[in-house]
Amino acid sequence: MIIENKLTGEDLDDKASNVKKQRTYKIDEVLEHFGTVGKFQIGLILLTTLIGLIGPWRILFDIFTAKSVPWSCTHEDCVYDENKMPCSIKNNSLLEDDLPDDKIGAGLYWKFDEDYAHHSIRSSMKLRCSEDWKFSFASSIYFIGAFFGVWMYGSISDMLGRRKTCMISLGMCIVQAWIIPFFNNINVYLACRFFDGAAFGGFFLIAFVLEVEYAPPQYRNRVGTAFHFVTSVGMATVAIWGVIFKPWKWYAVALAVPPTIMLPVCYFLLPESARYYLGKGKDQKALAMLQRVADVNGVEVPAGCQLYEEYDEKTSFRELLGRLKNGLLIRCALINMFGWFMTSLVYYMLWFSAKSLAGNIYVNAAILGLAELPGRLVALILMDRIGRKFTFMGSIGLGCVCMFVSIYDNPISRKIMYSVGKALSATLWAVIYLYSSEMYPTKIRNLGSGIGSAAARVAALIAPFIGDWLLTSPIVPYILVGALAILCSGVFMFMPETSGKDMPQTLEDFELLFDDKKEKNKMADEKL
Repeated sequence: MIIENKLTGEDLDDKASNVKKQRTYKIDEVLEHFGTVGKFQIGLILLTTLIGLIGPWRILFDIFTAKSVPWSCTHEDCVYDENKMPCSIKNNSLLEDDLPDDKIGAGLYWKFDEDYAHHSIRSSMKLRCSEDWKFSFASSIYFIGAFFGVWMYGSISDMLGRRKTCMISLGMCIVQAWIIPFFNNINVYLACRFFDGAAFGGFFLIAFVLEVEYAPPQYRNRVGTAFHFVTSVGMATVAIWGVIFKPWKWYAVALAVPPTIMLPVCYFLLPESARYYLGKGKDQKALAMLQRVADVNGVEVPAGCQLYEEYDEKTSFRELLGRLKNGLLIRCALINMFGWFMTSLVYYMLWFSAKSLAGNIYVNAAILGLAELPGRLVALILMDRIGRKFTFMGSIGLGCVCMFVSIYDNPISRKIMYSVGKALSATLWAVIYLYSSEMYPTKIRNLGSGIGSAAARVAALIAPFIGDWLLTSPIVPYILVGALAILCSGVFMFMPETSGKDMPQTLEDFELLFDDKKEKNKMADEKL
């Protein structure tokens, strides 16, 4: 039996009106309703903090696996320099040209101290001097992997969700991390470092995005900056791993343990993004995630709360770009990419050129890592007071000053400028990560941040070569990077300010970032 329900025009109007009244909350408004950062956010911060520590440990992995070790000459034609490895001396590299492969590393012309030979891949893998470049290339290939990783995992994250993508990338990190110490082969090592970088492009960026997406708008700055404090701690503590586990294989094993532990932890504890569910049209799952937040925090979801979005589910990224007038999103994406590029270039240039600084390698690494902490604190204070945009512009401008002062060849002043530069670059990282997550619409937020991060990896790929360039030309690189820093500060004037504003859910919301008056009117209409 079929029952036919007939609704009058008035009934349909009343039903539509009720639905409209129910769908009155954005996720940011619900999080703001919850109030302060609660137990759910604190737990998520602790979890993403542990994930975040893995990132810098993997980035700086090569600093202590490919470090210099003591050596001495065993032949009168050998040239010795205590500040260089044997293959870095041109005369020595020529001596090996006529040697058969089985005689390479046999100590015919030089030998490594037996007590330290197993501390570095440079001494244990016994390569020809013509292949010595592969040791330096290990850092570069890591960032090549990261370049592809941020694109790949950024897209996967928007398709499969933050949680699944984070676990997939952690799994990739674990596999290669355990392969490295058991194969004394440079080609295997390089391949693993490539996939290591690709994995970093997934779990590290996703951990940050997920942490920020659950932060109440009024606390988003503090939550995002806290994540980068952890990054600085990771940069400083990598030296501790190096001191405790000096043989490179034991060092590699030790650093394979943290991601191995974190994978099952993430499986059981890492939540999915409510914004991801909403972007996929899964409103009830998004609401259920917010209800979970409320239950853990001991608060209540607003009565009759329903979430809404305004964008077309089938809209592609290319179509999103084409729908904007005057290429607004394209312009902002390009400038944002330039900001990521310069942040990374300054940061890693200082890291990879620090090998020329006088002093113990472990102490220098710890000092440069700790120097980032004041920069994170500055970011925390200034981003809410003067805004994200002007904090970035001021920091990159002062970074330019550090570049120019470093031209002066004085060990003390240069070490001071490196420390100040590391603090400023830490401020830049805190700003650019948070700014990117706040600027892009929800549907392409991960992809937009991934594009910027990819630009950063290109800069990181170049940075080791600039570090080597400084050894032969200590003036031109500083001038070049300083000039680019000035340009970056200038073009950021054309970017919108995101401080104190809701994360844009749609293209319309994104455009409103440039018009404060229209945004306030829209917020007032939504409250009505």
